[in-house]
Amino acid sequence: MWQLGEDGERPEWRVVETPFDITLFDVAQTTQGLYAVGSGGHLVADRGEGWEIVFDDGPSTRDNQMRAMDVTSDGERVWMLGSSGAMACYDVEERKKFDYSYPNEMTSTWEGIAIAGERGKEKGLAANGSGEILPFTIDGFDVDWGQLDKPAGKGSKMAALAATPDGIGFGVDTSGNAFKTTAEDGWKDIGIVNAQVKFYDIYAGTNQRVYVAAGDGRIYRYDDSYNNWTPIGVAETTSLTAIDVYDEGSRKRQMVCIGANGNIYQRTGKERWEEIPSPTKNALNAIRLGSAFDVAVGKNGTVIERPRGTTRSAGKSADGDNFDGRGETYQGDGNQMETTDRQQREDRMKDGIDQQQKQFE
Repeated sequence: MWQLGEDGERPEWRVVETPFDITLFDVAQTTQGLYAVGSGGHLVADRGEGWEIVFDDGPSTRDNQMRAMDVTSDGERVWMLGSSGAMACYDVEERKKFDYSYPNEMTSTWEGIAIAGERGKEKGLAANGSGEILPFTIDGFDVDWGQLDKPAGKGSKMAALAATPDGIGFGVDTSGNAFKTTAEDGWKDIGIVNAQVKFYDIYAGTNQRVYVAAGDGRIYRYDDSYNNWTPIGVAETTSLTAIDVYDEGSRKRQMVCIGANGNIYQRTGKERWEEIPSPTKNALNAIRLGSAFDVAVGKNGTVIERPRGTTRSAGKSADGDNFDGRGETYQGDGNQMETTDRQQREDRMKDGIDQQQKQFE
C-alpha cells in the first residue's frame, strides 16, 4: 500500500480523458509511454502528450480486432495479436509497425501472447482459440516460427499466457488446466486449477509465483514447491478480469485485481483484500502496475490511472485545465499546465521496467 507520510492517504484512481470510445483489451508500459490495443484493429498510446491513435486498421490494414499484447523486457517493443491470424510488433523507439500476420498461413484467432527477452532477441508464445500454442524467436526483425501444438497434448481454449522474469512460460485454459514450459519437454501439465470456473488472466513472477484471476471472485496461487493451487477469496460476486503485481523488492509486493463492473481490489495482507474506490462502472479488461503509476483499461475507451506516490499530468477537466494526480491545476492564464514534467515521468517509467531473461526455458 502507498504511504504518503504518516497520516497520508493512498493516491486515488481517476479517469483519464481519451479521444476514442473503442473497447481496450490490453495495455503495456514501455520506455515511451503507455500503449493499448482494442477493437477495430486499434493501437493507441499516451507517449507524453495525452492519448492518441497510433493506427486503427490492424497489423495488415484489415481492421482485425487486437485482443492481447505484451512488451519486451527492455520496454522497447510491444507485440500484439488478434482475430483472423493478425499479429504484429510495434517498435516504440522507432515508432514503426512490423506485420507478422498469418504465420505459416495460420488464420485462426489469436487469444493470448507472452514475450520474454529484449528487443531484437525476444522469444514469444502465441495461443489460438483451439488451445494450441505457437512458440517463436526473433533475431532483429527476422522470425523463426516453432511447432504449433497443444500444451502437454491437451487443453481447451487458452484463457491467458504469461512469462516469469527468468523466461518460464505459463498458461491456463478455459477448462481449468494449467501448464508451464520446461527445457526438456516443452510443456508440463501442472494440474487443474478449478474445472468449474472461468479464468481471465494469469500473472507469473519471480520464483515461479503464479496467480490466476477467476470468474468466481477468487485468485488462485500456484506453489511450485509442492505443485499445488491455493484459492484466495477477493470478491464475493464479481468476476476478476485481470491481475498484476508490482515488486518493490525486500519482499514487498503490491497486488491489484480489477473486475467486470469497474471494481478495483487491493491486497492489504498476505490473504486479505479490500475493495477500493473506482472512478468508473465500465468493465475493465487489463491492468499494469508500474514504478511511476498504475493504469487499467476497458470498455468504451476507458483509461484509469493512479500515481505511485507522486503526481503527473494526465487528463483534463471540462474547462481545459490539467490534472496533476491530486486535483485540477489552474493558473488563470489561458488554462496552462503548471509545473508537471512529462520527461520525468518517461524517465521513471524507463528506469522501472523489470529486466527479464532473454529466453523461455
